[in-house]
Amino acid sequence: MDFSVYKAKSDDPTHELCMTLEEHTRRVIRAAIELVNRLPFTLNERIEWLEKAVRCAVWHDLGKIHPSFQANLKKGTTVVSIRHELISLWFCEQFLNLPIDELFAIATHHKGIVSDGFKRLSLDEIGTDLICHLEEDSESVSKAEEIVKAWAALFNDTSPVSNNLSPTTTYSDEIRNLLIKNRQRSQVVNWLQLARMRGLLMAADHIGSAKTESDLPVWKRLELTDFYPTTVNEKKQIVRVPFRPFQERMQNYIGDVILHAPTGSGKTEASLSWVYANQTDNVRLFYLLPYTASINAMVRRLQGVYGEDRVTALHSKALDFFYEEAINETNNFQRSEQIARNKRSASRELFYPVKVATLHQVLKHALHGKGWDMSLFDYQNALFIVDEFHTYDAHLTGMMLATLKWLKKFCNTKILLMSATIPKFLLDRIVEELFNGDSSKILRPNPKKPADAEILKRIRHKLICHSQKTISNELNEIKTVLEENKKTVLIIVNNVKSCQELANALAKYEPKLLHGGFHREERTEIERAITNSDKSKRPRLLIATQAVEVSLDIDYDIAFIENAPIDALIQRLGRVNRAGKRKRPSEIHLFENSIGNIKRIYDEAIVEETWRVLMNLDGQELSEQHLVDACDDVYLKGYTEEQERNFQIGFTHDRIVNFEASFHAGDWADWVEDVIDKSNLKIDVLCDNLRSDFEQRRKEGKYIEASQLLVQVYPWECPKEYQNNLEDKQNTLVATNLKYLPGIGYQRIERSPDFNFL
Repeated sequence: MDFSVYKAKSDDPTHELCMTLEEHTRRVIRAAIELVNRLPFTLNERIEWLEKAVRCAVWHDLGKIHPSFQANLKKGTTVVSIRHELISLWFCEQFLNLPIDELFAIATHHKGIVSDGFKRLSLDEIGTDLICHLEEDSESVSKAEEIVKAWAALFNDTSPVSNNLSPTTTYSDEIRNLLIKNRQRSQVVNWLQLARMRGLLMAADHIGSAKTESDLPVWKRLELTDFYPTTVNEKKQIVRVPFRPFQERMQNYIGDVILHAPTGSGKTEASLSWVYANQTDNVRLFYLLPYTASINAMVRRLQGVYGEDRVTALHSKALDFFYEEAINETNNFQRSEQIARNKRSASRELFYPVKVATLHQVLKHALHGKGWDMSLFDYQNALFIVDEFHTYDAHLTGMMLATLKWLKKFCNTKILLMSATIPKFLLDRIVEELFNGDSSKILRPNPKKPADAEILKRIRHKLICHSQKTISNELNEIKTVLEENKKTVLIIVNNVKSCQELANALAKYEPKLLHGGFHREERTEIERAITNSDKSKRPRLLIATQAVEVSLDIDYDIAFIENAPIDALIQRLGRVNRAGKRKRPSEIHLFENSIGNIKRIYDEAIVEETWRVLMNLDGQELSEQHLVDACDDVYLKGYTEEQERNFQIGFTHDRIVNFEASFHAGDWADWVEDVIDKSNLKIDVLCDNLRSDFEQRRKEGKYIEASQLLVQVYPWECPKEYQNNLEDKQNTLVATNLKYLPGIGYQRIERSPDFNFL
């Protein structure tokens, strides 16, 4: 048979140059081979999965030879009147004796099983539609055995072909039941194997379709020389320095561990030391951080260690990050958009061996979100680094702990938790729940070792408490510092509006703002400015919200900070006199009262207890032990009653705790992604005054650049009477009561009460 006439993709307007079915199949076979060879399998596992993955790749798209499918491709229509994968399934079930997991993977490699979700197969598609499609193509039915034998010969597939003289026009009851959610668990099969096989075939198919099967990165074994600590000497030269003793201990520590060490002590080098000790061939690495800004910075850092082609970002705004990288290289927005979208797609799948992500991305899979089946290969035997987490966010902490338990039990992962701010009660709970009460899993810098003692004994800060005051009450002092000294000043407040008010009051000093009220385009520019490699070009006055807390490489001389939970404050202090090398401790001015309302942000009881504890340190120079003790004191009784309730809701989440009993192969929870991505309850809107710019960018085809103009706001900031929808595919929401000011962010437009009636 001549299979060269059959096309697989509508990737050419003339149709003549569309990728042929044979070429696509060969690409998917190559992708399957490369993937299996890059995943952390034992030799026997690799042999088994290689055989299965290649066989699935050979047969997964044979159904595309159906005349209706070929006609649709020729028309270039996006309306699919036939499920080619179900025709492939028919060929395989009638003439090949493939294992049930391979049949299932072939049938579901595009759509999920029959359920009430989006992008799922229908009962008609696995029933009466098959009869109709086979009647439409009677020639292929009559020659089906010949087609199967010829296709097998083309790819050297040795699967025995049955001499089926009277093929049926229905599927077997077994496969039909597996393709229907409410019947699947009635079948006695290995459901997890079904999910794994589907995930692997989908990954290979996506890589083959993207024509990137030759670009899969090769795993790299980490060496100590890849991440040796450095410092800048008096001649402003970068020179190597020895590892600290606690970092050296990590280089020989095999297994799970909690690293409890101060900010600025070299935890990143310690984490890579742990990776060095625990790496095995092809093992995947996940580095989890709480904020996208710190993730983007860590991606660049790890690219310097592993190479650019092995490391990726995985978070809700990763598309912007990839676009920024691409536009800097190509200076062509259309090419950059395509590169960015391809990278985002690859990042969500099995392409990259090193992923820097938010915890939310892993939570999605623990909750059966889309892609959970593919992630089973990513997470198997993987190394997970959790770099800082917020004790005060009790619900998220509970879900994190439940997810880590799931990863250990279900995926055999190894886990490193790192924190400067973890209170004793939570430390004890983690040790009990994750490590069966083995407190030897806690590692700290050793005060008996001089290099470790140096960071433990260092005095970086002097605390000055301002009772019953807000930062607004001390503006004159801030102005004096800015005018009479050459010091750099950091102001941290608890909400966006406070940030903007202070910026207005201190406008003559040209402050740079960092908060959640900027659109993504400007946020990227701000982060680049405040982390400029030339520190002389960084802003002298930075006014920020909690967005500045974690893992941004910034270092200021003096700070004015609003009160917050103790673990958040310790992170804020870490942005001041970071290395502790200034001649005198830096002043930290802490204010009891916030300019704005914090009830929606923090638990008031914890904030009040933080103030009570820190007042005992007023006027003192703070050692690292002071901060550890303060954190323990604030949480002496553990969580408040409400926090404990929220923690338990997260920790006992049924989908995570009973993962194995509750999943269905080929199905996923559509709601998970929306809930996780919008867990802060914010919505994306376009400020009214940016509408014309947004529409112009879209008109020019700059879709990613247009989306970067959206800001995230709480629903109550943009009531429904102030919402308009643009007539675009995304149904973009325009906030008519919000305006956007460069350098300031979004602000509410003060309207006359009669505005809506004019």
